[in-house]
Amino acid sequence: MERMAGAAEHHSICPILVRLWLLFTIFHHAQGVKPRDPSFLSEIQNQTVSEGRTVKFACRVDNLGIHKVAWIHYENSAILTVSNHVITRNERITVSHDKHQKTWYLHISDVRETDTGKYMCQINTASAMTIAGYLTVVVPPDIVDNESTGDVIAQEGNDIKLRCRARGSPRPTVIWKREDGESITVNKSTTVTEYQGEVLRLSKVSRMDMGAYLCIASNGHPPTVSKRILVSVDFPPMLWIPHQLIGAAQGQTVVLECFTEAHPTSLNYWTRGDGNMIYDSEKYHIENREGNPEYKIHMLLTVRYLEPQDFGTYRCVAKNPRGETDGTIKIYDSGPPPTTALPLTTEAEMFEKINNQVWDKSENRTHKRPNPQAVSGKDGEEEEIYATNEERSLNLPAVDESSAASRLLCSLHLFLLLVAALLRDRLF
Repeated sequence: MERMAGAAEHHSICPILVRLWLLFTIFHHAQGVKPRDPSFLSEIQNQTVSEGRTVKFACRVDNLGIHKVAWIHYENSAILTVSNHVITRNERITVSHDKHQKTWYLHISDVRETDTGKYMCQINTASAMTIAGYLTVVVPPDIVDNESTGDVIAQEGNDIKLRCRARGSPRPTVIWKREDGESITVNKSTTVTEYQGEVLRLSKVSRMDMGAYLCIASNGHPPTVSKRILVSVDFPPMLWIPHQLIGAAQGQTVVLECFTEAHPTSLNYWTRGDGNMIYDSEKYHIENREGNPEYKIHMLLTVRYLEPQDFGTYRCVAKNPRGETDGTIKIYDSGPPPTTALPLTTEAEMFEKINNQVWDKSENRTHKRPNPQAVSGKDGEEEEIYATNEERSLNLPAVDESSAASRLLCSLHLFLLLVAALLRDRLF
């Protein structure tokens, strides 16, 4: 009885369902309505964002019906979401749906460089409908220290290679410059103000190549970054002495000079010729002045108040792990310090010069000019001294005729001369 009752109920339901399906079909046919295919209402916009930001793609679909919307990362061939469900295990990806806008949103938070690529919005129709947008993740440049060169030490004449590994998106450009602004000598025939490339090779380096080199990475998206690499070139000491022989007088103070170049920095000191080292004291003052570049040193030794034992040989010495060198300077006694002052002329010399000039102009001279005093002859007798009238006039005192006293003296003087002449005539 129960089986018969259940069968009767089943037979009563089926006719009802069939009638409803027939009515639905007849209604649609009567209205002439056919199911419409889904369509996209707009394109997906490409986006460029910096690393670490959040990005959102929008896919607007009309008449979705019973179909589903899926988001796919094309480069990774990965289905990210289907309808409202997240398929990927990437926790940074979510999906949302705005029914009023008929829009499906794909959200990617904390974007990374690996997220770059094409993102497709796909509808699962018989032949899949797809539109896509492109995501560009901008990564500022960064220098990878563990893949880049650190500070370099090389011997003069060797080759060196500097590497600067940079990353970023788009790929950074690396440029090399010297921190001091000097040119970069790549080799004997190539000198540039800057060099482009991750690897910089320097051929047969010299001390002139020593210094700080900067590798600068940029990709058009700030900030630009740089790394400082210090290049040290080792070489043995060299000396240059401007004055190897110095003359000075006792009591003077002299300064001895030596110029050195060395790297690593040399140990610089002074000794006497016998090898005894010289130290700062009241007698000596030692000074080392650092030059530019730093491997140049100006050595100065001041010797105060020279004494006899201070004359002799001095040595300037420079030592570093690469070698040793020295030079000698000799101080000799030059006697009293020279003077540039002209010798003074005495009044007697000046007058004698004037007298000579007057005597040379005499036209009546009969003998050479006599000495001011009588000179002894061979027989002990006085030599005769003759004088012309003009010569006598040269010895006359100057007379002022306007003075009566002067005239009187002059007359008396003439009288005495006449008497003397008469007496001489009588005697001889």
